[in-house]
Amino acid sequence: MTIHQWIRESDNFFTFSETFVTTPNFDELENWYNSLINNSRNKVFIINHIETKAPLGMIEVSRIDWRNRYGYIGILIGDKNNRRKGYATDAIKIIVKLSFDQWGLNKLCALVTENNIPSVKLFEKLHFTKEAILRENIYLDSKYHNQFIFSLLKREYEQRIDFYSN
Repeated sequence: MTIHQWIRESDNFFTFSETFVTTPNFDELENWYNSLINNSRNKVFIINHIETKAPLGMIEVSRIDWRNRYGYIGILIGDKNNRRKGYATDAIKIIVKLSFDQWGLNKLCALVTENNIPSVKLFEKLHFTKEAILRENIYLDSKYHNQFIFSLLKREYEQRIDFYSN
């Protein structure tokens, strides 16, 4: 599977807009979209179904620090019916390969709220290391939650390159 088969770059982002909680107007979407793609610190992609080409979600590497060679990975599968089907796993594997092989990053980080058990398990399955806890970092549902920082280093990726290639 290649990047072109699985993820379409963000040039067609507007097809994904129906998953916003509130519907922004076209100008707001265009401004937001342009701020993402015109910023060298962000790489944003749409995840599409390989057969139907329907958008399933998005994935990004944001806050890229080119000098120190790291960035933060974030992913969203919009429709709950499409979750836990391997789409996020496949998309992250592709972005990991791009980050280390094409963009020259040395580290990818992910911030995951402790009560988001599926995401915690996802990053553990993908061999990311839980390296820190940000205590009471997120206020959600009228209470504070811890966030975990997961990370994957290029040398760890290289040790498991076969895992990320299939």
